[in-house]
Amino acid sequence: MLPIGDIVVDIFDFSHKKRFMHLSSLQKEKLYDIAFNQNLATNKFNIIEEIALNRHHTILDFATPTISDYNQQSKFKEQYHLLLINLDSFPDEMTSKKRVKNFFDSAFEAGFYAIAFGNQEVLKSESKATQAILNHFLHLNIENKKIKLSKELFEFTDLIEDYEFEYVNDNKDKIIENLLAKLVKENNSSGEKEFLSVPIGTSKNGRDTIYFTMGDKSGNYHAFITGVTGSGKTTLLNNIITNIAQKYTSDEIQLYLMDYKDGVEFQVFKNHPNCKKIFLDNEDLEASISLLEEFRDIMRSRATIFKQHEVNNITAYNKLNPQKPMPRIVLIIDEVHKLFVGDYGYVERFSSILKPLMRQGRSYGVHIIFATQSLAGTQIDRELMGQIILRVSFKLTDPSDSETIFTYGNTEALNLEKYELIYNNNAGNRRDNILCRANPPLDIKSVIDDVLFLREERLILKPVIVKSEEKKEEEAVEVKDRAKSTYESKFGTSAEDDMLAKIEKERGITTNYGGGE
Repeated sequence: MLPIGDIVVDIFDFSHKKRFMHLSSLQKEKLYDIAFNQNLATNKFNIIEEIALNRHHTILDFATPTISDYNQQSKFKEQYHLLLINLDSFPDEMTSKKRVKNFFDSAFEAGFYAIAFGNQEVLKSESKATQAILNHFLHLNIENKKIKLSKELFEFTDLIEDYEFEYVNDNKDKIIENLLAKLVKENNSSGEKEFLSVPIGTSKNGRDTIYFTMGDKSGNYHAFITGVTGSGKTTLLNNIITNIAQKYTSDEIQLYLMDYKDGVEFQVFKNHPNCKKIFLDNEDLEASISLLEEFRDIMRSRATIFKQHEVNNITAYNKLNPQKPMPRIVLIIDEVHKLFVGDYGYVERFSSILKPLMRQGRSYGVHIIFATQSLAGTQIDRELMGQIILRVSFKLTDPSDSETIFTYGNTEALNLEKYELIYNNNAGNRRDNILCRANPPLDIKSVIDDVLFLREERLILKPVIVKSEEKKEEEAVEVKDRAKSTYESKFGTSAEDDMLAKIEKERGITTNYGGGE
């Protein structure tokens, strides 16, 4: 008997009424999925075919000729798939007869089990795909709740009577309820939790909430968000940042925000109680490098602390210190592509700092979220992308962009409508795309004002606006010039000129500055 979660039910059923009412309750847990039209069926077949091919070519060998053999020996088990195929409402040509035949010829070894069903009329179907399935499977006839065995199934069928069957347990609601309760219990007992989980939208049918999650349970420690102008990317980013203020205090999550969109987007978070630093100067590359180096120093400091407490990660440390936990640090970089274009020297410096941050960030509670409209023309390091499992995309228009952010052949982001997104929790593999309708924008000021009113003073951070020393000097000169201009408009001479005139007068010099005496 398989533990719940080890098997996924995939349905091909084009009938108008939902047939597997109780099984569909497992959809939220990603243990049930259905294709109910031609397009969905084609996509689903492509996905399961890809899984099967991958297993045959990268997992199975002489020692483990089937997925069952592999799962008995491996720590990381592959899920089994049960395919339920309604042949009564099957597409005329979902895919070629040869592909269907090849798939089912090798399905068992790859962990795919199938049950096809239909009325007697389906035996006369002219669909090549349907005939390929009928030719592959042995037939079991059921009439009036009696199973009629054929000679294909049992050679001595003439010697036995037909079998009559009845439901093993008709209380399907209770069965599903127990399965879901068991699944929740197993998840809670695993000890794996998310440090960040905020709602970002709903499934396309509006029933299920989709969460942006990061932590040990999901295995997400960094994220990449993309989408063309006007698609909804900025709204999503702002909603995530705002929801963090609502749900988490600054001793749980602290934010560092870097804005390369002309410094205009993150200004709204100058009062965010979880935000420690905000970087608004999109031309000051030295300040951004300085901020990344600060992150590197934080990791080194935490490594020393962990060594002193004989732990090797932030989760273990916080279990030992529940009264004074170490906060997770999340760096969000909007329009990150600007760090990876132009001067290769800077690109190399960014990459050399970011790579160890992303490799080791999981252990030290340092996490990075990249956001951008496009990666076209960038020199972003493949290793950096390889460290990012969670990838989110709104509408894209360039297939190469979609395949850079996801994987080769995953171009579904090209077909998205405005405010629709793909949430992918498996490094962009197409079979793990989740279509989501993004939530509308939150009232940022109102939410943050409410949080500031309710939160303890000690848990409210006051963000520092990050600038380089050069920029600080430039601003100091600007302030000085403004002060001088104000003084001259009021008194007809600048404070500096007035002081010079006073000194020269004491020295017997009569030079006139700015018309003053």
